Amino acid sequence: MHTAIVRHPVPQALALAVALVLGLMAAGGTAQAAENYGYQSISYSGVANTPTSDKPQSKLWWNDGSWWADMWTTGTGWQIYRLDRATKTWVSTGVTNDTRSSTLSDTLWDGNKLYIASHVATISGDSGSKASLTGQPAKLYRYSYAAGKYTLDSGFPSNINNNSSESMTIDKDTTGAVWATWTQVSGSSTSGFTSSVYVNSLNPGTTTWGTPFVLPVADPNPAPDDISAIVAFGSNKIGVMWSDAPAGTVYWATRTDGTSRSAASSWNVQPAVQGKGQADDHLNIKALLADSAGRVYAAVKTSLDSSTDKSLPQLQLLVFRPGTGSFTRSTIATLADCVTRPQILLDTTNNVVRAFHTAPSTSVSGCAYSGVPGSIYEKTASMDNPVFGSGRGTPVIQDGASANINDVTTTKQGVNATTGVVVMASNKATQRYWFSDRSLGTAPPPGDTTAPVVSGTSPADGATGVAVSTNVTATFSEAMNTSTIDTNTFTLKTGTTTVSAAVTYSGTGNTATLNPGTDLAAGTTYTATIKGGSTGAKDAAGNALASDKTWTFTTATAGGGGGTPETVTLTATADSWVAGGAAATNYGTSTSLSVDNSPVETAYLKFDLTAYAGRTVESAALQLRSAGSGSIGKQNIKLVTDDSWTEGGITYNNRPAPGTSIGTLGPTAANSNYSVPLTANALTGDLGQQLSLALDSTSTDGLDLTSKEAGSTTAPKLVLTLSGSGSGGGGGGDTTAPVVSGTSPADGATGVAVSTNVTATFSEAMNTSTIDTNTFTLKTGTTTVSAAVTYSGTGNTATLNPGTDLAAGTTYTATIKGGSTGAKDAAGNALASDKTWTFTTATAGGGGGTPETVTLTATADSWVAGGAAATNYGTSTSLSVDNSPVETAYLKFDLTAYAGRTVESATLQLRSAGSGSIGKQNIKLVTDDSWTEGGITYNNRPAPGTSIGTLGPTAANSNYSVPLTANALTGDLGQQLSLALDSTSTDGLDLTSKEAGSTTAPKLVLTLS
Repeated sequence: MHTAIVRHPVPQALALAVALVLGLMAAGGTAQAAENYGYQSISYSGVANTPTSDKPQSKLWWNDGSWWADMWTTGTGWQIYRLDRATKTWVSTGVTNDTRSSTLSDTLWDGNKLYIASHVATISGDSGSKASLTGQPAKLYRYSYAAGKYTLDSGFPSNINNNSSESMTIDKDTTGAVWATWTQVSGSSTSGFTSSVYVNSLNPGTTTWGTPFVLPVADPNPAPDDISAIVAFGSNKIGVMWSDAPAGTVYWATRTDGTSRSAASSWNVQPAVQGKGQADDHLNIKALLADSAGRVYAAVKTSLDSSTDKSLPQLQLLVFRPGTGSFTRSTIATLADCVTRPQILLDTTNNVVRAFHTAPSTSVSGCAYSGVPGSIYEKTASMDNPVFGSGRGTPVIQDGASANINDVTTTKQGVNATTGVVVMASNKATQRYWFSDRSLGTAPPPGDTTAPVVSGTSPADGATGVAVSTNVTATFSEAMNTSTIDTNTFTLKTGTTTVSAAVTYSGTGNTATLNPGTDLAAGTTYTATIKGGSTGAKDAAGNALASDKTWTFTTATAGGGGGTPETVTLTATADSWVAGGAAATNYGTSTSLSVDNSPVETAYLKFDLTAYAGRTVESAALQLRSAGSGSIGKQNIKLVTDDSWTEGGITYNNRPAPGTSIGTLGPTAANSNYSVPLTANALTGDLGQQLSLALDSTSTDGLDLTSKEAGSTTAPKLVLTLSGSGSGGGGGGDTTAPVVSGTSPADGATGVAVSTNVTATFSEAMNTSTIDTNTFTLKTGTTTVSAAVTYSGTGNTATLNPGTDLAAGTTYTATIKGGSTGAKDAAGNALASDKTWTFTTATAGGGGGTPETVTLTATADSWVAGGAAATNYGTSTSLSVDNSPVETAYLKFDLTAYAGRTVESATLQLRSAGSGSIGKQNIKLVTDDSWTEGGITYNNRPAPGTSIGTLGPTAANSNYSVPLTANALTGDLGQQLSLALDSTSTDGLDLTSKEAGSTTAPKLVLTLS
């Protein structure tokens, strides 16, 4: 079933004008006219703000078989309009509410009365903050309805407050009280601005509002540009959601109907989403009172726009489930989609969430900037399991002659086959309303109907010499329904005998893992199967794998290093190339790989070596084929330590740095095959994980190689001769005992959140079956904490998740067991001895208790230099900051143990090294934490963001404690925090790094409540 998206021809006069313009342009170029989607409506000239804004507000409602709207009538004011669906025109009822041109409104039809909340809009934004204006009341209009007419009730309008605001929304609880929320900004550019989340209510049977009050929760003070929204949900609840961009948090406060409206005990607050860059002042929230589960759906925008990783979410859907008291989230659209200003609708006929947003017109390529106007698009996902397809979606409103549509709005109500779907938007350039009117009698624009496929396996199909301790994995093309990935749908057999194993699924990477209960038999062929069809594995949208996916592999023969070496041939699982002359372009789909020095072009290859943990590389060769032409130059084959790049995401801007050269190709002839010997011992350390290689050159005679997209025959291949069975440490295999290289919380940490998980990171890949509740324990005194233990091969990290929150103000001891009955690596080597560490939780009392102060040493630090753009300074004992030459320092701190806390104060402790500086150094947040101390260079550095502190001027060899903006750090609690230090001064400064010793290492001092 497919809903027809209405396309309308450009009006005749306009078409003639466009044709004339195109004729005059013919000598200078061509232009492509865009289609119209939806319908143009009345003019709205004379109004101060875009009339279909603001993001949380609803201007439309459904009543008595018709769609209605609050629309601006030039020369009159805001009036109630009805949609004549037969003629696709909005018709004024002649009923005027507010005549003030500076207002915006939110509407609510409760089945009996119409409510219109109208507020004077004072909008803070990128151009600066503005204080709310006093003497500018928000008003509530209430209307009765009969026989197609709306009549203003006696005693209305009534004043909600006496201040302007950026936004305001209303809803009605089960007692009949009408609630409103808004953010109110006070202060000035001189004194600084403060914003607070306000609420107020109108009790049933009255026309007078109570006194507005600040939401009685901890820190209801977001940035001046942030906004709030309100919704009634469940059988007896009201909820307020607000953004706090500096804290990286969207907050959610709920109240049970009938309790004290302003008592702190009536309101429960929690983060809806929290993390660096996870909040912006774009949110829209909806609920269905008829939903027995009481779910609340919210579309929110992130602040990740500056990231080079365009696969990160730009719009997210948050779903609150009262049964669990928590939120889930899914991506509506990514940074690459260039979307903004979301609205959502809940469609009960099709059980889908309909997400609407602005994105560039269908005739426009690229993304001029985040928030650019253009057209309105729609995407859909299941209300039960909301997973949206890729891309911007389907255009529903577009002015083909003017790509300036923005600010979509619709109704608070759910929609169904009777109502259809009506959404409205504005063209700010032409100052006209546009709208879309579509039936739901057939179906929504198609959601995800594509069957998933298995895009990768480990071991690879046909692999030989596989370690007997290996796990078997399958990677899917999209997110899967976890409940369909189990021992019934993912099996491993030798002959007809099924291997007893545990099956897990990770949404990170969409990977299913089958972990055999014991080591596999040596020298044996195994068949792995992912079941397809109606009873098989399904994606998150319910689409089944079309058919069974099977693959085979053979384990290494017994005997360790004394047996016959095994030779395996592996095809690249990913390949691409990057170009300095097109730094933002990805070439992942190219059938060739370019390598050159002028222009700079570098090729990247990735191979999956996860099945060969514990083996030793006896010899290695890289098989390549030249494409089209050869080269008189030489190409260097280099190790790449950062495996996080993807074939579809890598560009010159975000490329990982090539490292040590392990082989050389060239000179080469055209269309010829080459087998390049590689340094074997340089590869053994990559067995059991991914291997990334780069090919670059110092020659200006470039070379093209065939990629895997050109076909499997000529795809890049890695040929390895391996010794050792992978089942033990003998015979030249891995005989090195693993060590615990890091813990969280750190040993001796205090003020640790009671909700924290405990983690241990190992120096190498571990045998998953040896990481469990017997080998990883947490105790207070002699009492063992009941907990679940898991192990992730990504990062070689074991996690202990307590069944309940830890006790406050209590010291705990964590232990990883060593020895023959303890934790072992993938080759069977045991941890030499027990690893123990202690930490103490924060005292009880939350924000009302005594704050805890913790001092954290940087876990990573380095600096980068524009004059040595490919050089890494991770081992340097100093950190350089300068503007000429450009030098920037980077610091990383581990805040994972402090989730759920609030930063009351923060300082950064630094020591100048050798000389001081008359200049100032800016301390800035960095949203991208993927950089590593040993890998960061100027070429791959993450971008510094908001400044949160300033150092300088400084003297030589002196200690400094720099105050930081505390609320800017709260969003990083529970994760990694990255900071950058840069400067506009040409008088550079050197600081001591952690490599200079723990005494003078950079430290972060946090006071936490």
